[in-house]
Amino acid sequence: MISINDKANCTGCGACYSICPKKAITLKEDFSGFKYPTVNVDKCVNCNLCEKVCPEINTVCTDNSYAEPIVKAAWNLDNDIRVKSTSGGVFSAIAEKFISNGGYIVAAEFVENFRIQHTIISDKKDINKLRQTKYAQSELSDLFVKIKKLLYEDNYVMFVGTPCQVAGLKNFLLKDYEKLLTIDLICRGVISQKVYIDYLKSVERHTKSKITEVQFRNKDLGWNSSTTKISLEDGSFYRKERWLDEYMIGYLKHNLYLRPCCYECNFKEMPRVSDISLGDYWGFDKYYDVSDDNGVSVVLLNSSKGQSFFEKISDKLFSMDTPLEQIIKENPCLVTPVAKGKYSDASVSYTHLTLPTKLEV
Repeated sequence: MISINDKANCTGCGACYSICPKKAITLKEDFSGFKYPTVNVDKCVNCNLCEKVCPEINTVCTDNSYAEPIVKAAWNLDNDIRVKSTSGGVFSAIAEKFISNGGYIVAAEFVENFRIQHTIISDKKDINKLRQTKYAQSELSDLFVKIKKLLYEDNYVMFVGTPCQVAGLKNFLLKDYEKLLTIDLICRGVISQKVYIDYLKSVERHTKSKITEVQFRNKDLGWNSSTTKISLEDGSFYRKERWLDEYMIGYLKHNLYLRPCCYECNFKEMPRVSDISLGDYWGFDKYYDVSDDNGVSVVLLNSSKGQSFFEKISDKLFSMDTPLEQIIKENPCLVTPVAKGKYSDASVSYTHLTLPTKLEV
């Protein structure tokens, strides 16, 4: 029976909840807004499947992964897609090819009231909903069960998420599926949706207008100067450079709002848990000449499956080999958990912070 005595030992992936044959496990939100499993002992039959699939208890098999990834710098040759993407638009190229081959994509989107939730798509027109980094932990609900059904029916499925979500899915499936392609996002740590929603409500209070769109990495001012841009119903917008926005300062500078396991993350290592890892190639212009500021992706090809699929989209991308050491130097979160912030153990409510009374619009 799964039991969470230390919250740092739970990623919130939901594998235990999804595998339980008696529906004895529920995921309950704590005061910080993170969900943890609770077992109804009257329903539990002590099959221990919940413990078997927990990626914190049982390490995910990486036998099919390269000991060290093949590393690429890349960007989408369609500049419109590149600009609309968080980094270089590589995800969009992968997604378009995958759907063209009849596959399903499972990734995070904004849903009602801008909550963040994983969804399943199979139409290219929906790829736009999955673009852009969403800085809070996504809800997975019962998607692991739906993914397993799609794979059982011999469909191709691509799952995109944090490394711990990929690990949870792989353990839940209990076996490897050749038609499953997994992609992890180089992750600093996941923020509570409670804090994230508090932040959005704070913006609405101060602007006295409803939010119509959220972009945490808008590139109107360039990739290296990407901003939080929140569009409002009255036609104005709130915009702050990521090192000046209070929400992002708390996340990037002070390491606040993170799930406790993020400070001790077990998935920042090689070999990687997924077939492909995607992220920003920060510092690219330190090492190479680049003529624009539209975004560069770093791509880690972690398995033969990932490498093979990447080769299929070579006509859609500019790509080049690059040393892993440069990536780690510029984006240490690839291999090192962030340090716990000074106020990390305090009650994490965004309402403890204040937005400027006059917003940039």
